[in-house]
Amino acid sequence: MGAIERALIRPCREAEGGAGFWLFVSHLVTTFGIALSNFLLFFTLIWAAVRRKRLHFASGDADRRRRLLLPLAAYSGCFVLSAVFSYGTATSLGELSTLFSVLTLPLALLLVRGERQVRVAIVSLVGISAVLAVYGLAQFAFTDYGPLHLRIPGPFSHYMTFSGVLLLGLALIAGRLSSAGGWRSRVNWVGLALVGGTLVLTQTRSAWLGAFALAIAAMALQRRRVFLGFAAALVLAAASLAAVAPTLWPTYWQRATSMIELRYPSNYDRLCMLWAGGQMIADRPFTGIGPAMVREWYPAYRHPTSVRARVKHLHNTFVHMAASRGIPSLLAYLWLMAAAAAMAFEGYRREGGRAGPRADLYLGVLFALLALNVAGLFEANWRDTEIQRWTLFLLALPVILRAPDHQHGDSACNSTASA
Repeated sequence: MGAIERALIRPCREAEGGAGFWLFVSHLVTTFGIALSNFLLFFTLIWAAVRRKRLHFASGDADRRRRLLLPLAAYSGCFVLSAVFSYGTATSLGELSTLFSVLTLPLALLLVRGERQVRVAIVSLVGISAVLAVYGLAQFAFTDYGPLHLRIPGPFSHYMTFSGVLLLGLALIAGRLSSAGGWRSRVNWVGLALVGGTLVLTQTRSAWLGAFALAIAAMALQRRRVFLGFAAALVLAAASLAAVAPTLWPTYWQRATSMIELRYPSNYDRLCMLWAGGQMIADRPFTGIGPAMVREWYPAYRHPTSVRARVKHLHNTFVHMAASRGIPSLLAYLWLMAAAAAMAFEGYRREGGRAGPRADLYLGVLFALLALNVAGLFEANWRDTEIQRWTLFLLALPVILRAPDHQHGDSACNSTASA
């Protein structure tokens, strides 16, 4: 192909994916204002519908694409069935609007093309994570936010959502640091300090556990000598922290050590929620009691000794999903997570592990899914649209990275390429 043909084809390809790609990325980086993010997602969908004749999934990845879209379709179908057979059908059917966010995944497969655009999107998410962290630090320093009863929420409506988004950003930064040569970047270390430090200040124990899990995973990937060095440093840091934290940071020390104390009311209440969730699953194993029904029916299922009479959710992604939507819905969710993780791991190993050119992207996906689901053992974080939206994009990355870097655009571009 000559220089003239390449010069003609390149603008066609970039113009085809450019506007849709930037609309898509904009709905991800604006989740701190969920109304704006929803509007941008809707506008992205409209744009894709108008341009449908010029858009198509990249060729050569149909099997891998099906590995994601089948569990996503099963998840959506189970959601609809659980609403139809809910204890309160009218209320549960209203919850179907939350399936709007599921469109993030297929739109990612359609509009994000190749490694270059993936990197632009990931850098955007890491960048907005740092900005959100600075916002949270400012809240902590200059407002009344900070104590346990008034934890920093950032620009979100709840501190749990804030900590969940920071956790995903931290996972992406950890992926960059864990790849060969990534630890040399000062920008990565600054991002880690900002986002990780703010995550600590949120006092969200479920997110702390997710961060701890990804830290262990990141260390396990290192060479034996480096791993032993990291492990020794971690033990030394933990010992030093245990020596000074009770005096210097009593609130944070209490939050950390209270994780394993059943006498702590919040911990005991979570066990009661799991018990209630088990009763709901036993009553309705296939369709659950219905979306949005846990709040309504919890008093009927609660353990007699539970601390709270009413809860919005069961503080466990897996139990809450099975209780509200049924075991098949939970299995579809696990299928989706496992499919994306397997493809990310396949890509990571195929391209040379940590030394691979895209190791940071694959590791970012794996770390994010690990952290999300470890935190999900203690918090129903999948319910948060902001967290779900970022995760759905990350689930699509292993497929996008295996597809060609671009697609041909309209017929004019295709005819030029043929010539």
